[in-house]
Amino acid sequence: MRISLYLMVLFIAGCAQTLTLFPRGDGEQATGTLNDGSRNMTIQLKGETYTGSFTPGQTFGFGIAQTSGATSAFGSAMMVGSSNQSVALLTSGKNVIRCELRIVAALGGSGVCVDKDNVTYDLLIKPK
Repeated sequence: MRISLYLMVLFIAGCAQTLTLFPRGDGEQATGTLNDGSRNMTIQLKGETYTGSFTPGQTFGFGIAQTSGATSAFGSAMMVGSSNQSVALLTSGKNVIRCELRIVAALGGSGVCVDKDNVTYDLLIKPK
């Protein structure tokens, strides 16, 4: 039981997710990646690569259980919930995309990004 819980925590902590940015008007679609474990985010748009980091929100839980007999049992769990994040991604030429994200652990999420030309993109975050 401990090994499976440990493996599940490692799996969730290192999950990479794919990003797709859809322009709300005219413009080209963009793609990227987000890694919950390393807290890095990358977007490829109009021939440029934007990179940035964020701090993920996590909730930790701790509990003690009592069995039906005289022996007590002990358990702990890590629960990763949803979190709202703001991130600014930069290119080497100092162009910027600003994003507001809602990440739901290893399940994906959504958000909105605005580039340097004030084009707004709807962001879809999906597990790989």
